[in-house]
Amino acid sequence: MKKLLSVLIAIAMLLSACIIPASAENYTSADGRTYEIDGSYPYVFVHGMGAWGSYNKFNETWPNWGGASGDGTDLIKIFNEAGIESYAASVGPFSSAWDRACELYAQLTGTVVDYGEAHSKAHGHDRYGYSYEGNQLMDEVWDVESKINVVGHSFGGPTVRLFVSLLAYGDEAEIAATGEDTSPLFTGGHDECINSCILLSSVNNGSPIANLIADSESLMTFIFTAANIAGCLIGDEVMMWRLQFGHFGLTPKQNEKRAKFSMENVRNAVASNDNCGYDMTIRGAAELNEKIELVPSVTYYSYTGKSTTTNAMDNEMPIVSTFAMFYMTSIYIGQLEGKTIDGFTFDKSWEYNDGIVPLASALYPADDAEKSFSYSETIANGGEIERGSWYYMDIMEGFDHFDFSGTADYPTSFEDFYFTMAETVRKHQ
Repeated sequence: MKKLLSVLIAIAMLLSACIIPASAENYTSADGRTYEIDGSYPYVFVHGMGAWGSYNKFNETWPNWGGASGDGTDLIKIFNEAGIESYAASVGPFSSAWDRACELYAQLTGTVVDYGEAHSKAHGHDRYGYSYEGNQLMDEVWDVESKINVVGHSFGGPTVRLFVSLLAYGDEAEIAATGEDTSPLFTGGHDECINSCILLSSVNNGSPIANLIADSESLMTFIFTAANIAGCLIGDEVMMWRLQFGHFGLTPKQNEKRAKFSMENVRNAVASNDNCGYDMTIRGAAELNEKIELVPSVTYYSYTGKSTTTNAMDNEMPIVSTFAMFYMTSIYIGQLEGKTIDGFTFDKSWEYNDGIVPLASALYPADDAEKSFSYSETIANGGEIERGSWYYMDIMEGFDHFDFSGTADYPTSFEDFYFTMAETVRKHQ
């Protein structure tokens, strides 16, 4: 009888543990704010164009996520110390969203990068890239089942959006090309492993600044020639970047010290349009959006910045006063109303920007407009945050494109922003 009673008590305790959630623990920040973060799923942060992550040596002294403040702030370290498991991926800084998504998958799963047979043939590069076997991004190899949150800044946005979509739906062309030899990234069926997809000033619908660069064949040729020369003289680690153009033959492949100079490879890379510059053009972003589908089990969030001032004629002209590098680009974007690029005519909503990305591009993908809602209005009206829909946060006035990386003039605490973000995600997971 005692044994039976013990068994019943044990079963009751197990059932209680299953149906009664543990209370959330609070984290107190340096400025005295408290946040509920207990039970948060791991975060994987994906940088934008020209940035870097934990595989880059430069990240040790100048962390991409927080380093823009210039004071050594490292968001990944802060999150981990607070109990939120976090990692910073290092995908190709100038590669296409497709190639970056493939690299992200390999880093998480500790496998060799597989760009896909169909994609590689279409764009004239090698199918395989770096190996991350025994060198995975997370503490343990991701099983593609355990839930994670993915965060993308700038061009990291399209990268994680495509990554999430490929996991869930796969790619028919890749399956047709390689059958049983197809990478699991392209086979689909992994639609329960992503908790949330979070975008920070993401280039969802392109930026006319990208058109200025990508539509100039001579400029693109110069850029790829410079990359190839750097690959010949220096290798793959160039300044703060790990160029990762070995599959194009422009930089060294893994375990090679130097690349070989080849104008044929340069011309092929330019003609392929398989790079971030093209993907961020108005037409490139539209083509990319056609490939990406919302996943019903994922919650989508977007954060946007807007830096504008009023000129003497009382016309609102976007000017980024916090970072001089963006002054001219913001003015260029601010004069778009009525102009047409790639067959798309801009209205006034495209004038407002963060210096690089128009607000109309960052809020949500145009193809998902019918499933995009204001987060604050939804909460205020007593609505539920539903999976498979976009929720855009209130526009962050005065924020430029780099503020999400922790610049010194951040209008609010860098730590406060990210812990509030994590608290919001946890609340609806």
